[in-house]
Amino acid sequence: MKLTGAIFDLDGTLTDSMYIWNEAPKALVRQFGGEPPEDLAEDIKEMGRREASEYMVARFSLPCTPEQVMDGVNDLVTDEYRNKVPMKPGADVLLERLAALGVPCGIATASEAFQARDAMVRLGLWKHFLFAFSSLQYGSKSRPDVYFAAARSLGSAPEHTIVFEDALHAARTAKEAGFLVAGVYDPSAEGDQEALREVCDWYLPRLDDPGFLELLK
Repeated sequence: MKLTGAIFDLDGTLTDSMYIWNEAPKALVRQFGGEPPEDLAEDIKEMGRREASEYMVARFSLPCTPEQVMDGVNDLVTDEYRNKVPMKPGADVLLERLAALGVPCGIATASEAFQARDAMVRLGLWKHFLFAFSSLQYGSKSRPDVYFAAARSLGSAPEHTIVFEDALHAARTAKEAGFLVAGVYDPSAEGDQEALREVCDWYLPRLDDPGFLELLK
C-alpha cells in the first residue's frame, strides 16, 4: 500500500467525544426554553453547524438567532475538548506507525480547528499533525472540499491518501471523491457499521487493529 498522506476525523475517530454532539445541542435548546427529543443529534448529524443551528431555531421556535445557537454550542463543547475528551483506543499507536513510515497527517473535522488542536495538544498527539482543518471553513462532509484541501496541504494525491472516518456519510463522501478510506468503529453509530464496512476499503474495530498495522508495513 503506497501512502503519501493520512487525514483523520476528530470526533469518534481520534477522540471518544461523540457524547458532546449528542448532548450539547439538546442542552442549548433547553437553555432557550425548547424541549428537544433525545434523538436530536440523529436529526442534525449530516448538517453543517449553521444549517443545524437554523434548523433548531426554526423547529423549536427558539427566541434567538442561529449565531447565538452556534456560539452557545461552541462554548459548551470547547471546555470538553480542552479538559476532558479521551483519546480513542489505539490512536497513539497508529500515529506512531505512520510517523515511522514518514506519512504526513492532518485533521479534517466538523469541530473548530482550535478545538481539535487543543485536544491533541492535551493528549500529546499534536506532534503528529501538520494542521487541523474545519468543515466550518470548507463546508460539511457531505461535500469533499475539506478532504481535497487537506490532501493538497499534505502534498498527497487522493488515491494515495487515506481518510479515517467513523461517520458513514463522511466515509462515503471521501470514497466517492477517490480517497482510500478506513472506517473506524464508534458506538454512537452502531446501526451504521454494516454499511460502513461496505463503503470503506478497511474497517477498524480499533485504530491499532493488528491486521491493519501489519498492512502499513
